[in-house]
Amino acid sequence: MKGDKHSRLEQILGELKPDNKKKEICEVRGLPPGQFLDEDIYLCEIRHEIPREVDVNEHKQCIKTLSSWGAGEPLVFFDLETTGLAGGTGTYAFLAGVGFYEKSEFVIRQLFLCSPRAERAWLSWLLDIMPPKPAFVTYNGKNFDLPLINTRFLLSRMKPIEESGHLDLLHLVRRLWKRRIGSCTLSNVERQILYIDRKTEDVPGCMIPELYKMFLKTGDAAALSGVFYHNEMDILSLCMLFYKVALTLMGNSADPFEIDRAGDAWCDRDLNRANRLWKKAATLEPPAKNAIWKLAMENKKMNNYYEALSLLMKLYNMDYKKIDVAVEISKLYEHKLKDPQTALMWAESAIKDFLKYRPLVRAQQSKWTELLKRAERLRRKVG
Repeated sequence: MKGDKHSRLEQILGELKPDNKKKEICEVRGLPPGQFLDEDIYLCEIRHEIPREVDVNEHKQCIKTLSSWGAGEPLVFFDLETTGLAGGTGTYAFLAGVGFYEKSEFVIRQLFLCSPRAERAWLSWLLDIMPPKPAFVTYNGKNFDLPLINTRFLLSRMKPIEESGHLDLLHLVRRLWKRRIGSCTLSNVERQILYIDRKTEDVPGCMIPELYKMFLKTGDAAALSGVFYHNEMDILSLCMLFYKVALTLMGNSADPFEIDRAGDAWCDRDLNRANRLWKKAATLEPPAKNAIWKLAMENKKMNNYYEALSLLMKLYNMDYKKIDVAVEISKLYEHKLKDPQTALMWAESAIKDFLKYRPLVRAQQSKWTELLKRAERLRRKVG
């Protein structure tokens, strides 16, 4: 049957001759200093001396603080460069950056895939170049890097990476600084929070897949030097950001905004710690008004009505949400302190503030109606 098919093809195309020529393989050139671990698998290693001012006990305290969000040991800072930014089974990683501590050095290993045909071996080497059961630190790694690399393991019929923890710093960065800096891309966080400016040789992330495609066609890795630099800087930034986030959550900041947001981050996990941070934010200069408001609401929940009242009075004198604050004071006097006369006075203050600040805001008309109803009910109660 096969012979018949070949005969028919030969009639159409002419006699089929065996092709003994091997496909030309592009010689890889222009790679940064490193070594081949295997055919088409290349490793670069960069070692940075840990500054003397980095305290071992503080390092462990940072891990302990961030353990509530997935940090653990051994810490492994992890970042991938891939053939696409959308993910999916058609996207694969060609450069993995792995950073970890080794005695007095911070080691960065970059594993490069010279050809997609060697992906299975590349994945196997990836497991070998990092500590076993790593506790990953990533930036958007829970949504992108780890799902992608584990998909590649599964497609290669290999077990996914066995991790002991995973801290994705993106979520904490958004919680701490999004209101201040807006965009939480790593590059913007570097500029506005870590005060890092990358060199001109850095490559924008959106260009990286196309540069790798060009390398696969030509074998010339010189154009990828910026990609290796980009990946190394991502790992170093992750390391610096890890400490910045941890120290902020520990309250080691003189910025009232940061301390207030740190309290918010702890709110769902450790309310006592959140309250301590809000108290600190309230005493810094200038005091974080949001923190004072939250302390007032927490004191109200815990039946500390006079403390809540004191904080609300302070806020009112600071011109913070005067209408809302006056209403809360009115509620405290009416329902908790059983003083309808003073409650009425504060309800009327809220009405005056509304007429002063929001008389023409249609979206606030429902609030206006509520204020009038509250005052009218209190007048009846007072008699």
